[in-house]
Amino acid sequence: MAGRERQTPRIGITKPDGQDWLVFLSLALSVRLAGGKPVKVTPTLPRAPGDIDGLLLSGGLDVNPHLYEGSTDPARRYDNARDALEMAWARQAWEMELPVLAICRGCQLLNVSRGGDLIQSIDPDVLETYPSGPVGYALYRKPIDIEPESRLASITGATRLQVNSLHRRAVRQPGDGLRVTARESHGGIQAVEADDDRFVLGVQFHPELMIYRGDMRAVFRAFVSACR
Repeated sequence: MAGRERQTPRIGITKPDGQDWLVFLSLALSVRLAGGKPVKVTPTLPRAPGDIDGLLLSGGLDVNPHLYEGSTDPARRYDNARDALEMAWARQAWEMELPVLAICRGCQLLNVSRGGDLIQSIDPDVLETYPSGPVGYALYRKPIDIEPESRLASITGATRLQVNSLHRRAVRQPGDGLRVTARESHGGIQAVEADDDRFVLGVQFHPELMIYRGDMRAVFRAFVSACR
């Protein structure tokens, strides 16, 4: 039994305290389908380095701009406790060479943790192409182009994907040790990866909401496999 348990990687999934349960459940399902054991990581349940075998930085509220010398918007809400937790974990995971999968906000936070910065306001012309209403958001897809020699291309078997990316912030300057491996048509960054062999992958879209697709399941399988 103990041997079998060790074959199930423990995936730490970050989330805020008392919020974003649907996000967590969709990520937990994706991790389970890929053969991993989801472990909740929150500001009040921060876990220790030995508690997890891989780190999944999830989506949510904007990263506080003070972390990358941006301008704080008084009309926006920030979660400083979550920012602090995830910044600490992102840096710890990098030092320990733990596999990391970072999604949407998680991709942005990963970049900031490596000293990179973010675009705080996406081009209004791009925002105008976004749908309105929950049905439109659920069905929206746009093409992204992936670097042929990237980990993301290797995992998905594709250099172009249709994805559900509806962000209003984005990576601008990649942080130390990261390289850009996917962009959308106007040049916006859609994925970053470690520039060495470690499994560190940040995507601006939400593979957990497209888990019915083989290429999106492959992302989670590759991540969980790297955590074994």
